Amino acid sequence: MKEAAGRLEFERAAELRDELKAFEGLQKRGLGARRCSRNCSVSPSTRPASSERLAEVLALPAGPRNIEAVDIAHLAGGQMCGAVVCFIDGKPFKHSYRWYKIKTVAGNDDFACIREVVWRRYQARGMNAELFPDLILIDGGRGQLSAGESAFQDLEFTPPAMIALAKKEEEVYVHGRPEPIRLGRSDAGLRLLQAVRDEVHRFVQRYHHVLRKKATFE
Repeated sequence: MKEAAGRLEFERAAELRDELKAFEGLQKRGLGARRCSRNCSVSPSTRPASSERLAEVLALPAGPRNIEAVDIAHLAGGQMCGAVVCFIDGKPFKHSYRWYKIKTVAGNDDFACIREVVWRRYQARGMNAELFPDLILIDGGRGQLSAGESAFQDLEFTPPAMIALAKKEEEVYVHGRPEPIRLGRSDAGLRLLQAVRDEVHRFVQRYHHVLRKKATFE
């Protein structure tokens, strides 16, 4: 972090600072779990049924503990922005929440906005693959999923698993599958994805309102 600041790479230094805070938070959570394990006989490695359900339906090697979601917001192409939220073990981890003001997209292009946000979020993590989440969730359908995946085409590493969750029908889109996955409304895996999706939608809308208010005053 100090080396990046010394090179005047302040944005990278800020990212490293935030990652340090996130790891400190995870460490505290782990210490608390171990104390609970000693006092209550609860294993710190126990994972929610919803996570295991996602591993089953998405053919993942293990239940995703760290899920990040991406969403964008704008009004007819104005005040375009994006956001990423993070859930760990089914709970919001707000140290890792981020807002992004769209920089490279002109006009009303949702797909290009998603691509930019995904690239900006994860391009710096390619050299440290352990910092990737277990699962990336895009708010949208097949087109939004393709846009998110395209952000990794110029990067020399394998991205983590990525899916999309479409509103209304709540269909889960997975790369390589011709048809979306349809889960029951009470399915534990779907309910976890909905919670993460709804949180990123709330978070990005909050930032969008800030930008609109600022533009109105200006």
